[in-house]
Amino acid sequence: MSSLEEKEILIIDDSPAVNILLKDFLNRLGFKKIHICQNGKTGIDEFKEIIKSGTVPLVFLDYSLPDMNAFSIMTQLLNMRPDVKVIIETAREKTEDSIKDVIAQGVYQYLAKPIRLEKIKEIVETLKTEEAVITKETFDSVISLMSNATQISLLRLSQYLDKTDEEILPIIKHLVSNKKIIQINTIKEITCPRCNNIRIAQMFHCPKCRGSDFKHEKIIEHYKCGNVSIKSSYVEDKCPKCHQTIKVFGVDYRTQDNFYACNECKEIFAEILTDYLCLKCNEKFTLEHAKLLSSQGYSWLR
Repeated sequence: MSSLEEKEILIIDDSPAVNILLKDFLNRLGFKKIHICQNGKTGIDEFKEIIKSGTVPLVFLDYSLPDMNAFSIMTQLLNMRPDVKVIIETAREKTEDSIKDVIAQGVYQYLAKPIRLEKIKEIVETLKTEEAVITKETFDSVISLMSNATQISLLRLSQYLDKTDEEILPIIKHLVSNKKIIQINTIKEITCPRCNNIRIAQMFHCPKCRGSDFKHEKIIEHYKCGNVSIKSSYVEDKCPKCHQTIKVFGVDYRTQDNFYACNECKEIFAEILTDYLCLKCNEKFTLEHAKLLSSQGYSWLR
């Protein structure tokens, strides 16, 4: 499993002195992948490049920059990755309305200037604790799902655990490297056409009345009169239509398995009408209107 120190850091601050201070201290704390930008535009561009690799950096953001304000930068970062953690740096008091507003926008932590190294260490320790708990819970949940399935897709894992692919993939890589699971072909699965949710339920209906009250039946066809009805309608082996007794199989009659009888409209049918219900948004849809999504598949080594 990857450690927090492998996380990338993005510092967006126009002060060279602050940048040097942060970089040196974060290096001492074990962080190696540190990016420094001195204005909002380059910071946003660098953020875009980092997230292309599937990782989300921890962002140190100066409240006052020459080209953009923190509100604008925060909005753009959150639009790209709502799960980004941003530490706002400012000499303004935490109680000021403008600082309250930017914190309410989704700031992870507040770092007062002049910067105290103890505060940075405290923030990092808090982050370690949070991520350790989240990672363990997610790790255990992934193990539980995968060990109880013959094969499973990344899409199903992500949706069942309500996690992003980026949160799941480090665990997957760990399990592959430790020979707990193997990567197989991509898996194509039915999803909701409205919300792309994979958690759907099949619903079965009578093709005539669309009722759901039906049962599996064996049917009998009486050759002489042509009657076709369920076995239970032949009371004492008498045809319900002509009332003659059926005697010799293959001569008087034949049977067919795997039929269904609707208890509502009395229709007999060989194929059930099937549609689907999304368990997230309650959208009802048929197979023809379903969305098929593919994602990487994995199998547990037993």
